[in-house]
Formats: sequence, structure tokens, C-alpha cells
Amino acid sequence: MQTKIKKNQIIREFINLHNNLTYEINDFGFKIIYKKVDYPSSFVGFFTKTGSLYEKDSQKGIAHLIEHTVFRGSKNYPTDIPKYINSIGGYTNAYTSYDQTVYFIKLPSYNLEKGIDILIDMVLNPLFKEEDINSEKNIIYHEINMRDDEPMVILFEETMKKVYPSSPIKHPIIGYKETLEKITPTDITEFFQYYQNPNNSFFVIVSNYELTDIKKIISNIFKNKEIIINDKILNKIEYNIEPIKENELSLKGNVNKTYLLISYYCPTNLEKYKDIEKVYYLNILCSMLGSSNYSILNRILKNDLKLADAVSFEYYTTNYIPGIIYFSAITDESKLNKLIEKYNEIINNLEEYLESNYFEIIKENSISSSFWSFESPSSQGMLIGSSELFTTYKEAFEYIDKINKINFQDVKNIAYEYIITKKPFISKYLPNQK
Repeated sequence: MQTKIKKNQIIREFINLHNNLTYEINDFGFKIIYKKVDYPSSFVGFFTKTGSLYEKDSQKGIAHLIEHTVFRGSKNYPTDIPKYINSIGGYTNAYTSYDQTVYFIKLPSYNLEKGIDILIDMVLNPLFKEEDINSEKNIIYHEINMRDDEPMVILFEETMKKVYPSSPIKHPIIGYKETLEKITPTDITEFFQYYQNPNNSFFVIVSNYELTDIKKIISNIFKNKEIIINDKILNKIEYNIEPIKENELSLKGNVNKTYLLISYYCPTNLEKYKDIEKVYYLNILCSMLGSSNYSILNRILKNDLKLADAVSFEYYTTNYIPGIIYFSAITDESKLNKLIEKYNEIINNLEEYLESNYFEIIKENSISSSFWSFESPSSQGMLIGSSELFTTYKEAFEYIDKINKINFQDVKNIAYEYIITKKPFISKYLPNQK
């Protein structure tokens, strides 16, 4: 008992230390969250709540296309922005999801001011030249074609269309060639206005500068730029959850193995259970079931019974629109029925397999992983930014405490609510008959 009290005290002191070194700056139009750290490297990120869910049906893929094209040039950095960033010792990347887009730079702290200047110019004053747009379209067409060689991706996307026929989450983030072909520079400029509204977007900076110095740097940058800021708010996303007419999807193709998904509805990131987001419980449940070689489903289905080459248990959802919880496996067609049968047996009798000792190990690992996320400026920056997109940046410092409060019965209750009592949707990708 004494050990647990001491551990909780250490957690609380750790959280308070990091929370007290995090500042919210609201003097420059956009919110800027600054975290002071004692590292020689820095992180600069731009986070927007805009993603593929906000696309028109005729423009599917535009958010991902914008992510590509932004790097092609801006007002003060007109060509090949990654080259500018590399020249100051930095690294840049980005990603687009259903409900967010993120651009970030990691670089030495002595070049922080230049990094901030590049990022602000890049995301607020992009050029969106037609030749650059067309060039990036061709790259994305190639990415779409390459996805034909990823059977599990195809199966996942086709499953989403069946499970959510009246929700925008059914569309792949990458879009479709036929919609991308019709997107114009005007379409892109109009859609990008979502990013340029401070109500939708914000910056995160993690560095070893004093707060007063950070404010001076940002003030000088904004003073010397004509920054476009508008009031285009995010539209309310319309969707329906309909009863699924069928409970199974079967595809056939040029594959050697058989691919399987068993899916369930997933709560949104913001739905709560006992004052804690349900996805926090799902994190632990998925880890217990299928996140490692020693998880329940891996241990039984893959290692002991040899019914699959690979298995996992995961979830994918958004802040406002439900997603899916899914079991995935790669197996031989001859083992498929036995695999499904054994999987159902485990899920229907899950309490026999969920052990309190294993739960404590998984929870401890989750807390340890959260501690490690404070190991570098870039991981802290991503944690703060994703938390602000989720609810508030303070969630980054509350997560460990919340995980620590979860008990074994809570996880079993979530499993019962979302998995054990639900009829799943079964998707198969089978080899063509030879």
C-alpha cells in the first residue's frame, strides 16, 4: 500500500512539474501553446481540427492533397520547403486524418526562430500553384495504386463502407482518383480557409527558450508578415448510424493468404465512462487482447494453436463520429473457419481469459509509455497538440492520472458493453480459386 501511495505521489509531482512549465499565448490571433524544456532540440507544430470528414463528396481527398501541396512553396519560401528546413538542420513531416491535419518541424534550438518563421509562412501563406497541385496529384495517384497491394487496407476500407454507409467516415482519407482529378486551385484555396481560422487551428512550440523570448520571436514574425486569418468555422458533420443490412463481407483477389476483420462499433474519443473517456479503457482492453506477442489473442490463436500468422486487436475512431473496434488476422484459407470459431469462443467467455494480474501489467506499461512520451521535445509537442485537438492541452498531463484510476472491473464493463454483447461484422479477403 505504501508503495502505491509513493507511486501516486511521484505521478502527481511529475504531472504538476510539466503542467507548470506549459503556457498558453493568445496575443497573436492564433493560440500558441508553449512548453519549456531543458533540451538542445526544439519542436514547432501547426495543428488544425480539419480533416477528410469536412470534404464535399465531389472533393474526396482534398485534405490529403493539401497536406502534400503545402510543402511545395509559400510566400517567403517559394519552392521545396523541406529543403529550407534541412538547411537549418531540421526535419519536417505531416499527416492528415479524418478530423485533423498536423504539420511539424524538429530542429536544433539555436535555429528555432527560423523554424517558426518557416512553419507560419508555410501553413498560413501557401502558394498552391497549379503545377505543384498537379504534380502532387500524380504522387497520390501512385499511392492509391500501391494500396491495391495492401489487402488489409482494402479490406478495412470496404468494411468501413458497409458498417457506416451514411457517414463520411466510410470514405478513405486518401480520396479517389476520380474526385482528385476534378479538384482545382480554387477548391483548394477555399478548403484551406478552414485551416486559417484560429478557432479551428493552433500552434505548439516546445523549446528551451524563456517565455518572454518566445513571445518576442513570435511578435517579430507576425509583425513582418501579412497573415491571412478568416472566420470560416467547421461545418457540423451530418451522419447517421444505420442498422447493417448484412453481417458479412467477402472479397476475392490475387492474394496468397486470407485476411480477416471482425468489427464492432466504437465510441467517439469524447464519450465518457465514469468521468474518463471510454477510449482510455479501450486502450487497455486492446492491449490485453492483441497489442503484443504476449496478449491474449496472440498467445492463443497465433502462438499456441497456430491458427494465424499475425493477429491484432485495435480501434479507430474520431472526436465526434464513431469508428470501429476490430480484430484483424492473416491466416490460411483452410484455417479460417477454425480461427473464427476459436476467436468467438474466447470473446464469448472473455472473463475466463481477462486476468487481473495481466491487467495491472498492461496498466503499468501504459503509464510507463506515457512517462516516456515526455522524453523528447517532439514527443511532448505531439502529445500536447493531439490533446488540444482532443479536448484541451492539459489532458496531456491528466492522462497518466486517469489511467492510474482505471480498475479491472471498468475494463470488463467496457468489453461487455462494446464487444461481448454485440454481433460483429465479419470481413474476409480470400484468394481467387486456382
